[in-house]
Amino acid sequence: MAVQSTYSATLSAAVAGMVGNMVPATFISRTVEDAAGIAFGLAAAQGTEDYECSAFGSGDTAIIGIVARERDVDPATPSKFAQYENARIMTKGCVWVTASVAVNAGDPVYVIPATGAYAKTSASSAVLIANARWETSTTGEGLALVRLG
Repeated sequence: MAVQSTYSATLSAAVAGMVGNMVPATFISRTVEDAAGIAFGLAAAQGTEDYECSAFGSGDTAIIGIVARERDVDPATPSKFAQYENARIMTKGCVWVTASVAVNAGDPVYVIPATGAYAKTSASSAVLIANARWETSTTGEGLALVRLG
């Protein structure tokens, strides 16, 4: 089964979960426990067992990292890690994510538990990602680079 059957004349500058640059990065590997899997670019939380992860959501209070895009994907799940696959999670470095609001370089990075959306303030009970900052700006919802660590 092919991952892709149509091709654009130009490549996208970035996609969610893509490693942003050559800044030294640290990754951990965790088994995905969510039945729906976990999409690239989402914040990950500790799973119920050791070495497991789940998509950050309601009830979670800490982020273990951001799910980094993997080029060697299963064609059946081309935009995420499926349940029981080993997710590649960035804990330090630069990664592209989708900001839910306009952000400015230097702003702190928050994740809204109810939606998993990224923001720049603690509105909607958003949880701060410690030692993270927006590296690039957006004028509204869109891709922006986050530096972790």
